[in-house]
Amino acid sequence: MALEAASAGWVSEKGSFMSAFTSHKAILPFLLASAGIAGPITTVPWNGHTGAVSFTYDDARNSQIPNLLPQLDGLGIKATFFITNMYSFPSKSSEWIEVAKKGHELANHTSNHNTPTSDNVRTMATTLRGLNPVVEALTLAYPNCTVSGTSAVEAENFMARGCGQTTYAWNKQPSDWMNIQGLILGPSSAGNGVTMMNTAKNNNAWVTTIVHDVANSPDQYSLTPADNKKMLDQAVANKLWIATYQDVGAYYRAHFTMDNVNASAGNGPWDLKWTSPHPKMPRKVLLKVKLDANTFGAANSIKVMQNNQEITPESDGSYTIDFMLLGMKVTKVPVGVARERSRLEGFQVRRDGRGFDVEGPDAARIDAWTLSGKHLGATDLSEGGKARLDVEASSSVLLVATRAGGARSSQVVGPVH
Repeated sequence: MALEAASAGWVSEKGSFMSAFTSHKAILPFLLASAGIAGPITTVPWNGHTGAVSFTYDDARNSQIPNLLPQLDGLGIKATFFITNMYSFPSKSSEWIEVAKKGHELANHTSNHNTPTSDNVRTMATTLRGLNPVVEALTLAYPNCTVSGTSAVEAENFMARGCGQTTYAWNKQPSDWMNIQGLILGPSSAGNGVTMMNTAKNNNAWVTTIVHDVANSPDQYSLTPADNKKMLDQAVANKLWIATYQDVGAYYRAHFTMDNVNASAGNGPWDLKWTSPHPKMPRKVLLKVKLDANTFGAANSIKVMQNNQEITPESDGSYTIDFMLLGMKVTKVPVGVARERSRLEGFQVRRDGRGFDVEGPDAARIDAWTLSGKHLGATDLSEGGKARLDVEASSSVLLVATRAGGARSSQVVGPVH
């Protein structure tokens, strides 16, 4: 829709120029985001990785636990298993519970592997959620790739998997969250798995794979253990964010809400709030976000709080927040003034021309910042130990010590004369 046409519609509907102006303001964050202009809060793409991949395996096939799980666990990879009442489920429910406890996702493939209906979707969701509290069962894969019964699907899931070659760019919101596609792999297309890992990296995109069995005699929708391992290894080598369909999807969907939260520059405080994009979002969605220094101030001059707990910045200046708390508070803190102590009490600090030597009795993380808010580096101090922090700075530096329990103190250290 052209902006002129949209403007005309707004004036006609509201009946005044001011109404049209208000509507323009309401969609301004979305226009800025689509134009690539950052707002006051921006989510770090793909949790700080070059791209993302979700490995999904269907039907609770008999080969998956003995052949696939050792590969995944050996690489520290978490995958998604779309479960239906076939093959090893529910006969091996206790083993599938252990799979879930390791961090893998058990998700909905309907109770009878048929076209989704309110009954077979709800029945499978209830069954899976009843296995163990760690199982949320909030995504679904359409049996036989037939995207149908979407209203029944959406009643129990915030996202559903169809089949296709679509890859998902970070800043382009999908048109249909009930059809987020994955690519089916088989013996004749095993090389496509490695290709997809490269596509995700090169395009900074999210890709999803679909596999049934992982067995030495695979059918047309399955892979041999060797081919599956090649695909997993390529994802690791490409430094992709490898996470479950639920985890990547929730992060991806949440960011379109998070990046449109409004805040005005000033002295604060800011009580920021937002709403969940879907009633079936996971209980917790951890997002890495960055706060615009022109709006809020430098990282060393603000305090970020959620649920009465302070969130300290990461080394890249980002904050890991829980999106599902649906709010956070940001307040100004004077630069160089400690939040709990006036100096790095208990620590000995010595500065030379190349950086700092820090010694102290408590385990702590030591961060160095310029007084304008640029992060210079960090080091970890073990209990009763010493640490070296080399920085390139000739002027005063703010050192911030964060102890294991979260207590923080800071000290401005002048230049070496």
